[in-house]
Amino acid sequence: LLIASILVLAAVPPVSRDALTHHLALPKLYLQYGGLIEIPEIEFSYYPMNLDLLYMLPLYFGNDILPKYIHCIFGLMTAWLIYAYLRDRIGKNGYGLLGALLFLSLPVIIKLSFTVYVDLGLVFFSTAALLSQLKWAASGFKLRYLLIGAFACGLALCTKYNGLVTFFLLVCFTPIIYLRGRSYHLA
Repeated sequence: LLIASILVLAAVPPVSRDALTHHLALPKLYLQYGGLIEIPEIEFSYYPMNLDLLYMLPLYFGNDILPKYIHCIFGLMTAWLIYAYLRDRIGKNGYGLLGALLFLSLPVIIKLSFTVYVDLGLVFFSTAALLSQLKWAASGFKLRYLLIGAFACGLALCTKYNGLVTFFLLVCFTPIIYLRGRSYHLA
């Protein structure tokens, strides 16, 4: 019911200032000029544009509502990551569903789910990076999980400058987790 109501709310044209002046306007300008261009008078055109560039696809076809659904999908994928982590960690589907529902029912997540922003993409990539790092430690430090986490962290950095927080925290936690895990396995 919650997801259905969010999908209905997302079906109206975008009206938020940031969506109209930044997240949709810049990709539309890039489409008009046939590629990435420098726009010095628009300061935020120098910000990371990972998801905004993804919004170019529906804008190319004249659809400004589909980017809202793209942003919403990142919220749903984050809920799925939480569900999968809790299900695997605790071993019961109910706790995973409860965790996903708690995430999706947060007022800020509901509000972001029907707007054209990039914050849910940042949350998804940051969550994927963190969970990959935890999987890296749980798997006995298999390199592929660390690389997946690094890739997800890079995507978070390319989505919004707030991804620097994710990067800083994961860089600080990586040696701590490794040293603690090594001493645990040696004991």
